[in-house]
Amino acid sequence: MTELLVFAVVPAGSIDCAALADADGLPPGLRAITVGALAAVVGAAPEGGLKGRERGALLPWLLASQRVMERLLAKAPVLPVALGTVLEDEPRVHHMLNHGAGVLQAAFDTLGGRFEMDLSVRWTPEAAQARRLAGGAPPSRAAAEGDAALRDDPLTAERQEVRRRVVERLRTAARDLVVTEPTEADGIVSLALLVDRGADGAVVEALEALDAEFGGELMFRLVGPMPPYSFASVQVHLTAAAAVRDARAELGVAPDAGPEAVKTAYRRALRRVHPDLVHQEATAIEAAEGDDADGFLALSAAYRILQAEEMPVSLRRQQEPQSA
Repeated sequence: MTELLVFAVVPAGSIDCAALADADGLPPGLRAITVGALAAVVGAAPEGGLKGRERGALLPWLLASQRVMERLLAKAPVLPVALGTVLEDEPRVHHMLNHGAGVLQAAFDTLGGRFEMDLSVRWTPEAAQARRLAGGAPPSRAAAEGDAALRDDPLTAERQEVRRRVVERLRTAARDLVVTEPTEADGIVSLALLVDRGADGAVVEALEALDAEFGGELMFRLVGPMPPYSFASVQVHLTAAAAVRDARAELGVAPDAGPEAVKTAYRRALRRVHPDLVHQEATAIEAAEGDDADGFLALSAAYRILQAEEMPVSLRRQQEPQSA
């Protein structure tokens, strides 16, 4: 049985996967699996999946996934699924779309036809050199996270002020943005911008205004459009069907048991393992000893698996650093 690599979720009927099948540079077996108003774009997963592979072995799949996303985004709104997500067969994809429909549809309602553009802002080589001669290199990410002396450096203060003005200007051109620290020594800020389709001209105008404001001392690298990776990356929490059957057996619940029945069975099972565990779930493993601890771990693992059956997906937004 060939497992399925899940690339993205799109509105049902919005794309023709036949046009993608066996195209140059794309993964094998691309197709859409539709449930209601949603469709998952999947392909044949490599044996053993992608997780844990070395970078060299992973790179071709990264590039192929990027090509898939580019093709999809040209036709329809796209919710990207976390890279390397594998489900064992089509029924598990159906389960994901069916039970995750509320979360996924709400994401489409919020994001609509918007896409992501990634922007990095740096000093030009001339501006960076002038600042080095004036008092040291522009602060790197390590310096920004270093000791108080480095953080209080006048160049760091200048960088923070430029960063503030850049972010302020871009907020007016995008629906949303995520601010992260640059990795380059001459970097100022990195941004992920959520932009309406057809509104990328506003981003370009904002950059032109910043270029004039700072007298050409800044360099801008703008990449996109892309799916909204930084704003709504789909995380899938489903396990194999066999693990679900084992979890039901562990808790003693029927295949059609709902969330409340599963919770009741879990608490009842905890009482059998250790009477105090029900009232100490946050520190339960510390309260248990020996076989009790093993029993608690098995019950908790089973409960998490069955919870995921009812809530199979979540959306991940990129986190901004505390200093942002």
